[in-house]
Amino acid sequence: MLTARTLTEAQIYVSLVTAADPEAPALVPARPEPGVNVTEGPDAWVFASQAGEITIPYASERAATAVGARFGLGKSQLIDAAQWAIVSASFARRALDADMAYTGAPDQDRTIVELNWEFAADAVSEAIKFLPEDADEVPDADIWSEYGAAAKARHPHLVSRAKLVDDLEYYRGTLEDFRALYKRS
Repeated sequence: MLTARTLTEAQIYVSLVTAADPEAPALVPARPEPGVNVTEGPDAWVFASQAGEITIPYASERAATAVGARFGLGKSQLIDAAQWAIVSASFARRALDADMAYTGAPDQDRTIVELNWEFAADAVSEAIKFLPEDADEVPDADIWSEYGAAAKARHPHLVSRAKLVDDLEYYRGTLEDFRALYKRS
């Protein structure tokens, strides 16, 4: 059985597996929903998903929540470095689209802009966790999925230190700029 660090990581994994499978129906993957597709066990939830059953230990979810690690502590065992870089870019595209459409009008919700920039930064931080301290890029061993390997083959610098760090700085900086421009009153 697969194990995720958090429910959010499990959901991201299911989205990636579904997107990478050309035979999968073009449906949005089901979200974890207690009593529907998430059951409680003695020490973990079990998420019954299109990608199979995924276990999420309560202790792992609690620890991640306590320190604000949206996707979990440590390196992912489900999602490889290249996949995290792809997820990050997807959230960044959503953030940029929402950011460009946002005018600050009273009827607009700024949360979608902020959340997407936050998710983009958090996801690229997950990819950075795979970088050895003195390495210029993530080792090939940390890109184990076909989807991740294909993405790296198409974009050789996808998991280079320079790109990942630049992306992180850009996402965080753009979020700060957005918040400064549209201060909450």
